[in-house]
Amino acid sequence: MDTDDERGAEGRTDTPRGIRSRRALAIGLVAGVLAVGLAAVALEFGPGRADAGAHLADRPSRTASFVDPGVSPPATTSSGAPGTEVTGGADQSDPFLTAADGRYLLFTSGGTGPAPLNVPVATSRDFVHWTPPTEALPVLPTWAHAGYTWAPDMHRFGSHYALYFTAKVAGRTPATQCIGSAFSTSPTGPYVAGPTPFICQLHQGGSIDPRVFVDANGTPWMVWKSDQNIGGASTPTKMWSQRLSRDGTALLGRPSFLLSPDEPWQGTVVEAPDMVEVDGDYWVFYSANWFNQPAYAIGAARCQGPAGPCRDTSTTPLLSSNLQGQGPGEESVFHDGAGYWMLYSPWRSLAPHPDIPPRPVFITRIGFHPSGPYLAAGAPPSSSDRLSPSVGSPAP
Repeated sequence: MDTDDERGAEGRTDTPRGIRSRRALAIGLVAGVLAVGLAAVALEFGPGRADAGAHLADRPSRTASFVDPGVSPPATTSSGAPGTEVTGGADQSDPFLTAADGRYLLFTSGGTGPAPLNVPVATSRDFVHWTPPTEALPVLPTWAHAGYTWAPDMHRFGSHYALYFTAKVAGRTPATQCIGSAFSTSPTGPYVAGPTPFICQLHQGGSIDPRVFVDANGTPWMVWKSDQNIGGASTPTKMWSQRLSRDGTALLGRPSFLLSPDEPWQGTVVEAPDMVEVDGDYWVFYSANWFNQPAYAIGAARCQGPAGPCRDTSTTPLLSSNLQGQGPGEESVFHDGAGYWMLYSPWRSLAPHPDIPPRPVFITRIGFHPSGPYLAAGAPPSSSDRLSPSVGSPAP
């Protein structure tokens, strides 16, 4: 159990962010098998602890020199419309891109409609033609309420894959969201979920937005957000990191505080953390302010290391409302060995035609200077023929 110092301000436990369908909320506002040694966490005890597993997590190729054009490409000249749409179709949010078996894999939050998917995953070999989404997590654990699954993250640990996701806790009043874990021998699933939440900080309003990061020493970490702002609460939220076991089935040690809102544009919310390491510098990308408002935007902060602390290097967002949509956020970062890209979803698309949904996925290239990341010029990733087996799904 976390110490009082680690708990910080206690959040209210009202209706959490995104409990209603995000698309329905946006429209409404505009109108007015493999659970290997799983050490899951009991609901009342926050992040878990366990001994390291048998498999070694692999270090992705994230370190590069700033003179490398893949790290420091020219800055974009289209800051008003920097992104390229990835796919069309149904609402999509919380996009996460990775690669495995010579394919790009795009995971997004669960959908709505007559046949919703818990965790949709689409694949492509050329980043142009995408398969229809399939179900990565066909059976939810008993603790998760059906229809409220989002913010997925997938990572390879040795011979198996881990899927981390956010879900509403069934039967709990007031409503709360927590992070679950599931495992598979295939990158697209089916994944089998553990019987209890993986991270569930009830004393801080719950836990959402999981993301795996592997540091320069090959140590895997989990970064996430505690959900103090549930039900519209004004309690400032927090972002955390904690070491993962080598097989991804358990958390080690204690959580470390990374960042809370400290700039006016952030309001009282920072969330959706994603950490990268470039040339020895650690950066955490995040979204800030309320996800269903035009003020939602994306920022980045420099961290002393995977355990933080992290500090903003700018008083303004990296990406905010623009000609392509209001309230861009829920970002993730993808690196394929040739460069870095950031995926995100605007709260509401401003596209003039009806074929683009209110929550499309966009991707933009990013670069890094010693002073911080910036929006860069360049097309999305192209053919997957150049993808090595170590990109996105490391070999054992």
